[in-house]
Amino acid sequence: MRYAVLLVLKILLAIIGIMLLLLLLPVHLRATFNGDLKVSAGVLFINFKLYPRPPVSEKKRLKKERREQKRKKKERKRLSEAEEELQGEGVWALVKYYIEMGKLITSTAKRLLKTITVDRLNLNIVVATDDAARTAIDYGKICAVVYPIQALIESTMRVRRREINISTDFLLESGVLEGDIKIHVLPICVLWQALLFFIDYTGNNKDTALEKIPQR
Repeated sequence: MRYAVLLVLKILLAIIGIMLLLLLLPVHLRATFNGDLKVSAGVLFINFKLYPRPPVSEKKRLKKERREQKRKKKERKRLSEAEEELQGEGVWALVKYYIEMGKLITSTAKRLLKTITVDRLNLNIVVATDDAARTAIDYGKICAVVYPIQALIESTMRVRRREINISTDFLLESGVLEGDIKIHVLPICVLWQALLFFIDYTGNNKDTALEKIPQR
């Protein structure tokens, strides 16, 4: 009996060790664009193509649509029940609930972005049209969009290597867009942020419940 218990404990410890090891392995995500968008994810040397996805058979497509409809129906039911409960407490309670949820989601998203590391960010844009004045205007518009996004990325995520080139070519009639971005994240960091979100969400609900108790 004792040996059986020890064997079970060893198996459980081995399973826990394997799970921790998997959580510590970085998950990579890469997106490239050179006329066509390609997105892939991978762990170590194992890669999975996410987009473009292989063609799905009609049977699988219908099954997926039915499953998605059931999920949306359940989600709408849960939301409607929550809204009815909050509306019963007053409009301000409903507004306050969504404000608190918005703050909670925003703070969680910021913490989650800090766990992401950008290994490579390459962007090459050649602005070109059949009109020189329009080319210059488009160049200014693109710079006004790309560089603020670059600054936002670098302020919220760790960026190891980046190369962004935006230029004009008055001899071409159409522009060129090439992009390549590769990021990685540790699953244990994502799991930790999800746990913090759950704790904060539970704490907010507890505070709301305490507010309902009449003060003596």
